[in-house]
Amino acid sequence: MAMTGLDFEFVDGVTEINNHTLPPGADKVGLNLGGLGNWRAHMNVNQKIVRDNIASALILEDDADWDIRIKSQMRDFAKATRLLVQPLRGTSDSFMDPTYPQPNPDAQPSSFDIKGDDPTLEPSTSPYGDLDRWGMLWIGHCGCRFPIASDGNVPLGRAVIADDETVPEQQHVDMQFGDRQLQSQYPAHTRVVSRSRVNTCTLGYGISQTGARQLLYEMGVHKLSGTTDMMFRAICDGVQGRRLMTCLSVQPQLFQHHRPVGTRAYESDISDPGERPGHNDQAFTRNIRWSTRLNLEKLVAGETDYIDLFKDGEPATNLGWK
Repeated sequence: MAMTGLDFEFVDGVTEINNHTLPPGADKVGLNLGGLGNWRAHMNVNQKIVRDNIASALILEDDADWDIRIKSQMRDFAKATRLLVQPLRGTSDSFMDPTYPQPNPDAQPSSFDIKGDDPTLEPSTSPYGDLDRWGMLWIGHCGCRFPIASDGNVPLGRAVIADDETVPEQQHVDMQFGDRQLQSQYPAHTRVVSRSRVNTCTLGYGISQTGARQLLYEMGVHKLSGTTDMMFRAICDGVQGRRLMTCLSVQPQLFQHHRPVGTRAYESDISDPGERPGHNDQAFTRNIRWSTRLNLEKLVAGETDYIDLFKDGEPATNLGWK
């Protein structure tokens, strides 16, 4: 993080859980100690945000990786989020997205280029849109999809970041748990921001003060209904009895799990080692072109001939794992 200009503070993980403190539903879910520790650690960091009255924060799990150019990526992401959450100038309830606040059954998504005219109200409390207009920016995940009209409860608008050299060509993009709409509907080197839908993994997200309070209520008081990411998903999708939170996501993601060389058995403390057979012959991070972790030696040495696992024009690979 220091090598890419990010300030950070570590929050301890959790390895012991007092079962008497678990919210309703925990006995029915039956999470293992790794799953409960993950849930408690995320609750702890959100508690800190509320306790210290932090306006917004970025939360990363410890195996996250990102592109060396993360600062410029986040500036483009901020332009995109403002197009989706800020009202038009001179109004308080009119938006670029014609499907706001909810789409008609036959509605189709509209796309807005961040390089075009921005007619929205300038935000005053956050570069990503005023803090009372969003709860979570789910920018580190293992896959998601665009919202569709049949979801029924979120706008369908998409903010497009075109000609983004930090995005791999289609043959290299691995949506993992998502679909292939991004590759099939948009040209190479395109990143798209939209409302979150069926996201998986909690490895990186921005959270506002109001978002942290909602997470703490939904997951620490209301009920425990699954793994941390599945509860995040239910809150961002507004399903399973959860109150809908305004969550924005980006495809491809800006933060992703780094996978080092070695056995895959211990890539997660949540799943059983036997559920992850195989061996990584090569270190990699999906969808991240100039991986900070892969290029750490070059960054320390001041070199700029960065490693790029996803060079244009080259065939897709299996990233070295067997």
